[in-house]
Amino acid sequence: MNYLLKNKLLYFVNKKHILWYFKKGFLLLLILGNYSLFAQKISITNFGAINNGNTLNTKFIQNAIDACAKAGGGEVIVPTGGTYLTGTIFLKSNVFLKLEAGAKLQGSPNMKDYSTQYPHLIYAEKAMNTGIIGHGVIDGNGASFWDENFLALERPEPWLVFSHCQNLKFEQVQLLNSPAHVLVLDNCDGAVVNALRIVNPMRSPNTDGVDITDSRNVFITNCYFETGDDAICLKSDKAWVENVVATNNIIISDDAAIKLGTAGHVGTRYCLFSNNIIRNSRYGIALFQMDGGTYEHCQFLNMTIQTGSRHATEYPIFVDIDRRRDTSNLGIIRHIEFSNLQIETRGKCLIAGQPQAPIENLVFNNITLIAAQVPATDLSEAKKPRGNKTLGYYADLQDFAKKNAWFTFGNIKDLQMQRIVVRDARLQRTNFSLENVSASEE
Repeated sequence: MNYLLKNKLLYFVNKKHILWYFKKGFLLLLILGNYSLFAQKISITNFGAINNGNTLNTKFIQNAIDACAKAGGGEVIVPTGGTYLTGTIFLKSNVFLKLEAGAKLQGSPNMKDYSTQYPHLIYAEKAMNTGIIGHGVIDGNGASFWDENFLALERPEPWLVFSHCQNLKFEQVQLLNSPAHVLVLDNCDGAVVNALRIVNPMRSPNTDGVDITDSRNVFITNCYFETGDDAICLKSDKAWVENVVATNNIIISDDAAIKLGTAGHVGTRYCLFSNNIIRNSRYGIALFQMDGGTYEHCQFLNMTIQTGSRHATEYPIFVDIDRRRDTSNLGIIRHIEFSNLQIETRGKCLIAGQPQAPIENLVFNNITLIAAQVPATDLSEAKKPRGNKTLGYYADLQDFAKKNAWFTFGNIKDLQMQRIVVRDARLQRTNFSLENVSASEE
């Protein structure tokens, strides 16, 4: 047979085989329902949603979510242009709410539009592979839920709640004007919080940024926070909070930028906080252990901390063992490291355990503190913060807040300090106050 003719016949046969295999593979993908090729993209406008800012779209959005879940999952799109008003919506497994650039989802100002049982804007329970993504805005209508003195009224609280969920993703959306705690992860396993912009009025009540309660395997990266309360807050009620990483964030907070507690019944462990910039906050890093639990194996590395707030007292670093009530046990704080920190403050660093419950194995390494201005208060009358203004003080527990030093350490076993520099041009305070402290042997 002619060589060219033979090659053409072989090419034709091979081409037929390739097409046959492609068709079979294509059918197989159809049968398996390959997510990346066949996931649904459903616009809420296809279900009747109207973007005039006045029409309540709750049922339209929920119908879109339900249809997407029934079809096997995908994205429910809030399209560009206009404002879509809504009450409580429920996210489902394998469904992501996606806000396109220029889209706005706005919470209703009326509590009657929210679920009585689940008074939140967005709620998911026991869901997998879900979350909120896109470049649009979710606005909470926050000012509708407090008075002119920023006292809270009845409100959607918390605002966005994910309970007992797995494999969550929150990316690039703007979460603005929340009426309460913004994003709550309750007993969740696996969450990525990336490139969010969370902004609330600085005096807005209880507007925490991200609350991580009884959850594990959480990454918070590349986010911008302005919050009227704690920005990143880890709370342990019935289970360990563990394997949390918060890095490359910019944080402004009316209270604590990064906080463990005050709820600490079980504990927090194996967490890393690094490369964050903290500005204009009352606390830079705060560890409140008040419930008998354990904080251990946590690192706070490579950060810039500048305190500055409307409050009389400020603490770039605050670590404390106390108890919430007479019947509470004293907890444990151990194996904690603070390294490579640049601090500018008019406040002070206060780190203290109790004689019967000392902090153990504490590292302070390569830290520079710059005295920003004349301290605002006379420490001779100071009392340490309790994390909640309704809580009292116990006479049998020690309080070192009155010590006129930039760094106060009390009741610590195995403290390692290296390269700690204080720049206090006016000599306003002594550099260090240490009481009942033993040095590490390392």
